[in-house]
Amino acid sequence: MEEELELVSPEFHQQVRQYVAEEENNNLQTRSVREKSPAYGEARVSHCVVLRRPEFMNLVFVTFYSPFEKKVVTMYLGGETPLEAITQKTAELFPYGKWRICSGNQHKSDYEFTNSRQVQEAIKRSPICRFNYLLVRLERIQTISYHECNNCHQMIMGHRYKCTECADFDICQSCEAKSLHSEHAMLRIVGRATRIPGYITRNAPVFVRFDSSS
Repeated sequence: MEEELELVSPEFHQQVRQYVAEEENNNLQTRSVREKSPAYGEARVSHCVVLRRPEFMNLVFVTFYSPFEKKVVTMYLGGETPLEAITQKTAELFPYGKWRICSGNQHKSDYEFTNSRQVQEAIKRSPICRFNYLLVRLERIQTISYHECNNCHQMIMGHRYKCTECADFDICQSCEAKSLHSEHAMLRIVGRATRIPGYITRNAPVFVRFDSSS
């Protein structure tokens, strides 16, 4: 059950645990009645508690996997436009870029969602806790970006070195190897795979533009 709870929004953990416990208890009572009185078991089963349908069964727990983090949210996807709903939620949760919305997990994408029917068909039900869940993998839509070395004014090929103090100042590998602009710390950016830590962007002067595109 703990593995399934990783797909559930934290605020619903207790409700899911409680429902599973009540269902297990009800099943034990049902089994006990049938074992004690096989001939009348079916009749007596009707007196067992009928569990109220919990709130989470009307919702879908959607896990969004981006290249940097995982976020689990609770959504209602019972309407006619679930693709539009998860597209809007993606923009809210990950506003820093454009994304291709796919069916998949943290390891791989299966296919890109192109219509709402695909989204509905991708919604699964967990075997133990019996909640609905959807796994969404986000893939960044690549945009072409070029950078010029602020020292030699040539197009930067390979690693780019960004000044952490100057406003939008970059130099190429050759200029960095000559120890140019040595008065300031430089951040090496290999490409889109380079992740700039939050503590750098949070503490940097507001005029420094950090862009990990190559």
